[in-house]
Amino acid sequence: MTNREPRNPLYLLLLLASLLFVVTALAYAVVPTLEQKARDAGQPPPSSEFRDALRNDGWRWLLYEVVAVVVLSIASMAVDRLRGLQKSPGDVTIPPMQKENPSS
Repeated sequence: MTNREPRNPLYLLLLLASLLFVVTALAYAVVPTLEQKARDAGQPPPSSEFRDALRNDGWRWLLYEVVAVVVLSIASMAVDRLRGLQKSPGDVTIPPMQKENPSS
């Protein structure tokens, strides 16, 4: 069994923040379209606190989520870089290339 590096805990947070951003972006784009289709069909769209908050503050949510994704991305890269610098030179996982012998 090989020695594996410990997982970067920021990856999971980055994944969750990215997923939240995608879901929010889709909701921000799709919900108003569905409400407009309901209005065009002559039905009043059902009102909810979530839809009102999404309509009024959805752009702020997206902005906060983008900032979180950027910060977590940079932090993840920094942790990986620090771990790479802390490795000793003997921990190289890719062997150096051997020169081929042209006389054979």
